[in-house]
Amino acid sequence: MITKLVWILAGLNTLALLIFTISFLGSTSGRNVDSMEKGWMTILIVLGVVVILLGVLPIRFSQSTFSVSVSVFFSALPLVVGVWVLLANKLPSLKKEKTMAELYYDDKTQQSIAAAIEQNDTVRLRELIKGQDLNIQGNRVWDWDGLNYLQFAIRLRGNTNFPVNEAANLAAIRILIEAGSATTPALSEGMKRLPPEAVLQLLKAGADPNTRGFVNPGPLVFETVGASKEEIDMTFLLVRNGADVNRKNDSDQTLLMVAALNAGTSARWNDTWRLVRYLLEEAHADYTHTLADGRNFGSIIRTIRTNAATENVTMSPDFDAVVQWLDKHQVDTTPLPEAVAS
Repeated sequence: MITKLVWILAGLNTLALLIFTISFLGSTSGRNVDSMEKGWMTILIVLGVVVILLGVLPIRFSQSTFSVSVSVFFSALPLVVGVWVLLANKLPSLKKEKTMAELYYDDKTQQSIAAAIEQNDTVRLRELIKGQDLNIQGNRVWDWDGLNYLQFAIRLRGNTNFPVNEAANLAAIRILIEAGSATTPALSEGMKRLPPEAVLQLLKAGADPNTRGFVNPGPLVFETVGASKEEIDMTFLLVRNGADVNRKNDSDQTLLMVAALNAGTSARWNDTWRLVRYLLEEAHADYTHTLADGRNFGSIIRTIRTNAATENVTMSPDFDAVVQWLDKHQVDTTPLPEAVAS
């Protein structure tokens, strides 16, 4: 009887996992899925397979009390979790979630300060932070290091379930900066979540523009390069406030190389050439650095010109200015003969 029950549960668990996987694939069809979302979904699917196998394999090979117990436990586990989630959505006492302040801080004083930020109470925030260490780190959450209060105020902006009050949140950020909160730890996430004027406040208050990225350990400036004007404007903000344009990423590429390789012949990335032009003409970026495979900035531009000729793509005026600048500096970017012939 128990063996039959285990196999029934295993069948239901397998069906549920298939439905979950198909639903995820359906929901992501036609849209870009970031690596973090893909990673978590992959982990959940693999975990589901492991649980199913732990439910059927022990009882398949042995009828001992231990094997039966293990099989029953793992076969019933998804059902128990599902019932718990269902009850949590129905019963208010179970449904209650921690506030962000409670999630990120255990100490009551720290929770009070974080709660004032979360509740947009800037008057109470000014009183609570008097005499307090503003750079105390809270709990490690989802494998992220603990946050100081300034980082917490910025992190709130990424909580789509509870949109922040824009004016009050920016006021809290300004209060914390003026009170001496360390700005460098907040800069990488701030680049993604704050408007340019607030990022400039961080930089003016001493945030290191050469700090690491929010997602990647390399220099932050590489993480800001994107296709949109807003992203490129953020890169300009960093560069104009001291970001080292000649640092390398973990692939030994310079900012010039990364920007050019990302842009290629895509019209969607045209604004990136405005950045490349600025890096050459005004920021004096190193255009001579050569990778282990022999590529340098000049050869990358030559390849792009070749592709543009082959694809019959009209490049942006800023790209043309980059080519002219390189020509003046005796860098050969002439398209390859086969592209000219075509």
